[in-house]
Amino acid sequence: MEHSTYHKLVIAASDLLRQHGYAATGISDILRCADVTRGSLYHHFPRGKSDLAIAASYHSADSLLEHIEKACERAISAGGDYSDAMVEFSKIIYELFESRPKWRFMTVSATLLDGGERNEIFYREARLLYEKLRLKAIEQGARFGLSAEESYLPLRKTMILLEGSWLQARVLNDSMPMISVIKFVQEDKLVNAMRGELNLQHIASIKPL
Repeated sequence: MEHSTYHKLVIAASDLLRQHGYAATGISDILRCADVTRGSLYHHFPRGKSDLAIAASYHSADSLLEHIEKACERAISAGGDYSDAMVEFSKIIYELFESRPKWRFMTVSATLLDGGERNEIFYREARLLYEKLRLKAIEQGARFGLSAEESYLPLRKTMILLEGSWLQARVLNDSMPMISVIKFVQEDKLVNAMRGELNLQHIASIKPL
């Protein structure tokens, strides 16, 4: 599919920022990767790299939201629950990790902390992106009959594991930390199932007065 100049720039920036981080990614690098002119970049992004970085972070976040929805679809199709969806989400991100060996960072927003004078703007945008993530978790969790808290906490926990393990795996040049996340989330599912079963047994053992 032929991308517009805007989308070429966003996709190129998203790729390069996740490879090198904000400070180490130059405008010339993005222009070369996107194969567009400098004038085109400033036409779409008047403040240059910082505006483009924000757009790239939204592009990255939207992809993440799609992955969450896809994971929930997989779990529902298999007759699973929300815990199964978190396992599927971990597997999807692992597949992404393996298919993008040059990406040092899982999300673009994780690369913007070295934005210098733009940091406060980047932090504000990152908070908005995390709010989108929270709302997506609530939306998808509702499909499994879960409350807002029951939906968001498992996703937040899984995200923390994935983001930290992604960076560790890149530093070590070893995919084992990412594989471990899948195992951790699977173990979490088993623990939650056991807790639920014990609670049901406890309730059943209570004799009416």
